[in-house]
Amino acid sequence: MKDFKKLQLTSQAVRHFSLTVIALVAFVLPIEAQNVIRGIIRDATGEPLPGVSVVVKGRTGIGTVSNADGIYTIPAGSGDVLRFSYVGMKAREVKVGKQSVLDVELIDDNLLNDVVVIGYGKARKQSLTGAVSAIDGAELVKAPSTNISTLLGGRLAGLTSVQTSGEPGKDFASLRIRGSQYGALYVVDGIPRSINDIDPNDVASVSVLKDAASAAVYGLNAAGGVVIVTTKRGNEGKPRISYDGQYGISVNANFPQFMNGPEFAHFYNMADMMDKLTGTTLKSREDYKPIFSRENVEAMLNGDPSDGWDNVDYIGKVFGTGTNMKHNVTLQGGTPDTHYYLAGGFMNQKGNISNFDFRRYNMRINLDSKLGRDWKVIFGAVGSVGRRSTPAYNSGGADDGSEGSGEVGWLSIGHQAIMMHPYLPETYKGLYTATIPNNASASYSPLAAIHNSGYKKTRSLDLNTNLSIEYAAPWLPGLTFKATGSYDYETSHNKNLDTPYKTYSMSRAVDNFGAFVLNDDPRDVSANMNHVGEGQYNNEQLMGQLGIEYVRGFGNHHVDGMLLVEGRDIKSNSFGAYAYHIPFVELPELSLGDAIPNPISGYSTHNRMAGYVFRFKYDYANKYLAEFSGRYDGSYNFNGNVSSKRWGFFPSFSAAWRISSEPFMASTHSWLNDLKLRGSIGLVGNDGVPAYSFLSTYSFGNNRIFNGAAYRSLYTTSIANPNLTWSKTRTQNIGFNATLWDALLDIEFDWFYNLNYDLLSSNGGDKAPSMGGYYPTYVNNNRYCNYGMEWQITHRNHFNLMGKPFNYNIGINMTLAKSKWLRYPDAPNTMEWRKVVGTSVDAYNAWVADGLFRSEEEITNSAWYGTRPNLGDIKYKDLNGDGVISEQDKSRIGRSNRPEVMMGLNLGASWNGFDLAMLFSAGFKFDVSLLGTYYNGYDDNTVWSQTFKEGANSPLWLVQNSYSIDNPSGQYPRLTLGNLSHGGDNGLASTFWMKKGDYVRLKDFQLGYTFPALWTKALHIQKLRIYVEGSNIFTLDNLPKGIDPESPRVNNGYYPQQRTFLGGMNITF
Repeated sequence: MKDFKKLQLTSQAVRHFSLTVIALVAFVLPIEAQNVIRGIIRDATGEPLPGVSVVVKGRTGIGTVSNADGIYTIPAGSGDVLRFSYVGMKAREVKVGKQSVLDVELIDDNLLNDVVVIGYGKARKQSLTGAVSAIDGAELVKAPSTNISTLLGGRLAGLTSVQTSGEPGKDFASLRIRGSQYGALYVVDGIPRSINDIDPNDVASVSVLKDAASAAVYGLNAAGGVVIVTTKRGNEGKPRISYDGQYGISVNANFPQFMNGPEFAHFYNMADMMDKLTGTTLKSREDYKPIFSRENVEAMLNGDPSDGWDNVDYIGKVFGTGTNMKHNVTLQGGTPDTHYYLAGGFMNQKGNISNFDFRRYNMRINLDSKLGRDWKVIFGAVGSVGRRSTPAYNSGGADDGSEGSGEVGWLSIGHQAIMMHPYLPETYKGLYTATIPNNASASYSPLAAIHNSGYKKTRSLDLNTNLSIEYAAPWLPGLTFKATGSYDYETSHNKNLDTPYKTYSMSRAVDNFGAFVLNDDPRDVSANMNHVGEGQYNNEQLMGQLGIEYVRGFGNHHVDGMLLVEGRDIKSNSFGAYAYHIPFVELPELSLGDAIPNPISGYSTHNRMAGYVFRFKYDYANKYLAEFSGRYDGSYNFNGNVSSKRWGFFPSFSAAWRISSEPFMASTHSWLNDLKLRGSIGLVGNDGVPAYSFLSTYSFGNNRIFNGAAYRSLYTTSIANPNLTWSKTRTQNIGFNATLWDALLDIEFDWFYNLNYDLLSSNGGDKAPSMGGYYPTYVNNNRYCNYGMEWQITHRNHFNLMGKPFNYNIGINMTLAKSKWLRYPDAPNTMEWRKVVGTSVDAYNAWVADGLFRSEEEITNSAWYGTRPNLGDIKYKDLNGDGVISEQDKSRIGRSNRPEVMMGLNLGASWNGFDLAMLFSAGFKFDVSLLGTYYNGYDDNTVWSQTFKEGANSPLWLVQNSYSIDNPSGQYPRLTLGNLSHGGDNGLASTFWMKKGDYVRLKDFQLGYTFPALWTKALHIQKLRIYVEGSNIFTLDNLPKGIDPESPRVNNGYYPQQRTFLGGMNITF
């Protein structure tokens, strides 16, 4: 019986098992009859897309997701339809044929869902009515730079970037929007802040607000436009760790070649002979006795500096090769309710001038957390620590606030380098050698300045925090309340030690030529004593915002309204202390030294601002769009007792029409995806006036004797103007956006006109009763305009190359921005050619050159300035025809020292793991001055414009192309040692020294390779990429060889832009 039951049970089990197998076979057989489809999913730029959902349409339960390399695998048969979907991309359906490999490209939801950060919020690109340009942070890191400002140049229409220095830690670029004379307002994560210390790896996006329709909500100081930087934040998903590291070298991108020893001797002799021939000390060339003899030149070349002669490239000795290193690590991820982003970075720049070093440490934390259904908390904190170390001298230009002996710009290392004579050995009797200028006021020794002058050390700390709380009202969908607070603290501590040193220079006196003379330190270091200076700077900004926003759609109607109140409180203070006679340089403490006159200095400032912001947006069916926004701002810089002076109202209105959505455009939909026309008008302001200009100000003067006793005097320094108010800029903008052929081509175009009025003008004030003097004050009088156009075209596509998709993108942008004075207080009876009105804002007052004098007859028949000129001197035009060159012959000449036309060309490509990115930038229609400064009109020469300026070395291009007895057709004025009177001074401000600065530059280059995921998975690495990159690779221009088109005026030397080459690696775990 038991056996029967067992058999019965077994039979039932077999029956059930058989039915199960039949069912499984019935289910499996159709699958086995299908193909397994494989492929790679990419975006429009060719980058693989991970996480794309792939399903067989109409078949439940069959689906997959693409992996980290965009690869997917799914069973599907011929005739099935695969549906590919991804957030932010247009879903795509593809019918399966007989193929087994199916690669797919997904296109961005073409401007429909692209989100752009704007003032106090975000907006879809589709709904923008103002002029806004934006760039993704991923594009910025395709170049070797440590700061954002230099990365933006050439990438966005409307933005002009000029970098004038390559010094470590100071290699920022100056940004201007649409040719404005005002600097841009920088906003980081909703808070006005500096962008100089932001690690580019932490940047999610950058938006540039170019017209009042987009910038009016910032009212105060938005006249120059707004640059909004948004940093990266976390997202839902597993923790992801990324590392980016790079190391490389840097050298001067451009710098003129100067004379070597024998060349210096030859041209110096020639210049000396020509000076004597034009005077009375020499009658003929045959009678000339050279300063440098043949024996001197042979001594320069014999390779033995012990005889006091050598052939040294001092430019090469000063400017060598620097190094750059940067590391960045990020951790990001989150749960459905909390997202986090943490980043840490380290950068170390060692300049190509010895002892110029800069280190920076960055830390950033961004947190987003939902508290229940209706509350959200957004927190951000960033810290930046800087360590800067330089010699006691500046690298170039004027001193930027050193503590201690009060170094002046003409003693900068850049200036001393070009002053140095190449025939001098590096050292003589154990001391560095030096050049004594013609006026014998100081000794120039760049190597002593670098290695023996002491040091400047700066420690800086920046801490920025912000906290926002959002509440989404459940009782009214679309209504959100938001409160934001931020606290920024910046401090820096400077310690400078000036150690006196001695040098040897060679005498050029006729009776003692070649002998070495001992020189003291050229600085004002009393009695050759050690000096120490110490200073501290602190700045605090406290800001609060309270806002309410309502966003709601009603069928085809969509409204978006925002109200916000903002207040800022800014405090700063600074102090410095000085002492000398420090007994031990190893212990440079103020307490060990003796006080110098006025040993302590300091100041403090306090500034408050408040503003009320509003914005209302409406669109109908996403076809007709309008926006009205503005700000009511208050500033302490203006008189609070006079109505409408302290407070200013800055409104704007803009509208757009998506004409491509009209029924009559239906026939164009096959090639025209989107066409939007835009227009705007608005007002922004600027409160950049000297503090307390609405009050009369006083200063203490020297002691005065009254009734036999000395009293400290008080006198008026300026007369009050209680009616002083905001400078204003009214902007008008017309433009369009177009997208064609499924995003193969994107076009943006804008025309703009900015009227700047109520600008400050210095005006003669009343005579002060206390002193009987005549003092300037300010009035709102001047007026000028900026106008121009800009466009940006982007093309993306791909094709198969050797069986692999080759993806490429081309982007080109152009900005034309001009300016013109409309009102300016020209003096009565001003000559037409001297009037400011109608000329460029950046024009200069200078003489008009008419070539060089090349015959005595030409000199006799021409007007002169002062005494009779010589052959090879500059000839100036006599504009008023009175037979004399005078101040009345000066004219408004020249263009901006920033390009009126700025262009950028972005090229990118990727294939089989390789990727390439290149950026060309170009500037046109601007002038580069070879003089020091235009405004004094006299003694303007620099080493670029006068041979042997103050006894300096000279660029080879200048001496080789100067007018001389042997080169009467020379391009530049005559060779001279510089001992000229004003009658023959060729350094007067004139058109002769203004050169066209047009250039094309390969600004950035990057080549990378991403290893296949199959290779890296075994190492638990999600992505591994290596790359090489460079910046300032080459420049094409018509300037004298070695002059950088972005270089500053060079009267005091400068630190050149750097050409960098780096290698790096990206790893994501």
